Amino acid sequence: MNILYFDCFSGISGDMILGTLIDLGVDPADLTRELGKLPLSGYKINYSKKMTGAITGSDVDVILDHSESYHEHSNNQKHADHGAHSHHHPVHRHLSDCLSIINQSPLSDWVKKNAARVFEEVARAESHVHGQPINEVHFHEVGAVDSIIDIVGAFVGLELLGVDKVCASPLHDGDGFIHCAHGLMPVPVPAVAQMLASSDRKIPYIQENIPTELITPTGMAIIKTISADFGPLPSMHVKRIGYGTGKRDTGRMNALRGFLGEQKENPVHDEVVVLEANIDNQSSEMLGFALNRFLDQGALDAFYTPIYMKKNRPAVKLNVLAKPSEKEKMAKLIFMETATLGVRVIRCPRFIMHRDCFKVQTAYGSVQIKHATLDDIEKWTPEFDDCARLSEQFHVPLPVIYDAVQQRIHKLPGFTQKMEKHAKYDKLI
Repeated sequence: MNILYFDCFSGISGDMILGTLIDLGVDPADLTRELGKLPLSGYKINYSKKMTGAITGSDVDVILDHSESYHEHSNNQKHADHGAHSHHHPVHRHLSDCLSIINQSPLSDWVKKNAARVFEEVARAESHVHGQPINEVHFHEVGAVDSIIDIVGAFVGLELLGVDKVCASPLHDGDGFIHCAHGLMPVPVPAVAQMLASSDRKIPYIQENIPTELITPTGMAIIKTISADFGPLPSMHVKRIGYGTGKRDTGRMNALRGFLGEQKENPVHDEVVVLEANIDNQSSEMLGFALNRFLDQGALDAFYTPIYMKKNRPAVKLNVLAKPSEKEKMAKLIFMETATLGVRVIRCPRFIMHRDCFKVQTAYGSVQIKHATLDDIEKWTPEFDDCARLSEQFHVPLPVIYDAVQQRIHKLPGFTQKMEKHAKYDKLI
C-alpha cells in the first residue's frame, strides 16, 4: 500500500500541497497537462525551487491575469490581494459554478469526486459562518482560479503518484489576526475553525506564537477530506521525502513535508460483543427457531455449545456475536425467544482480514465470492447459498458447482499472481 504522510509542522495550504507532491516526484509537465483539461483560462503555473530554513523545497505559484484578483497563495499570503490588485473586481463563484467547472472536465472520476467533496466542505463551513444557504455562499478566495487549481491539482498529484492512503500530523497554526475579503479576522479564520468544529473525528490542532495564518481554508478542506488519520508518522518504509514551501518569512522553516512510502496491511481491529446465556429448560425445536431469529435480525454469528449445569442437568450455552450498537436489541431478542432470565455481555476486541465481495460467472450461473486479504495472505470463499441454489436449479451435485467456481477463481489475476509467487519461492527452497 502506497501511503503519503503530510507533516503539517508549519500549517498547510493548497499550493504547499502541490509543492510537496512535485517534490515527491510528480512531473510538473504532467500536472500542467492534466489541469489543462479544466475549462479555465487566465492563469499560468510557475514551478521553482526555493530555500526555507536551509532546506530546498518546491514552490508552486498560480499567476492570474487582471481579470482574477482574489486568490489564495500558500498559508502565509492568503487573502493578501488588498494591495497591488485592490483596483480589480473580485471574482465571485458559487458552489454550483465550481462543481460545474470540475465536472465538465475529462479528468478521472476519482479526481472529480474528491475535488467536489473539498468544495462542498468549504461551502458548508462558509454557509455556517455567514448564515447563508449553502448555494448562496460566495467563494471569494476559494472560488478563484488558483484555488480550483490547488484543489483539483492535489488529487491529480495523488493519482499520478499512485497514493493509496493519506495520513497527516497534528495541524499547526499561528495566532493573531489577518486581513481577508471580510475584513480583519482572528486566526484560525472562521471557515477553518468551523471545519475543525464540524469534524466527526478528532483533528489535533495546535496554535503557536506566530502572528499569521498558517492553515488556509483550502488546505484545511483538502487535508480533512483526504486524511484517513491524524497523528504520528505511521509504521512505513519511507522511500521519498518532499517539501512544499510557503511564501512568507515566519522566522523559521516554512514548508509542508511529505513522507511517501509503503505500508504493509495490518489486520483490521474492531470490537464486537458476545452475549451469553445458559439454558436448561427449553426444547430443541424452540432453540433451533431462536438461533435462526438471531441471525435473521443481524447477529454476526450465533451458536450453541453443550454443557452441564447444576444438578448435572444437560444444557446448552448460547453465544450471540453482535456489533456493540446492537447489544440491547440482541439482549431483548434473547429474552423474547429463550427461557433464560439473564444475559452476560462480554466486550471482545478482534482482528479481521480486509474483505470485499464480487461475482464470478460459471457455466451454471453467477456465484458471489468472499475475498479476504492481509499482506500475502489471500482467501477466496464461494457463497454457499449461491452454490446450493445452482445445485438445486440444475440438479447437479453441490461439489460439481464448487469445482466450477474454483476453476473460475484460479483464473483470476490475483490468484494467478499469488501462485506464480509461490512457485518462485518453491524453486528457491
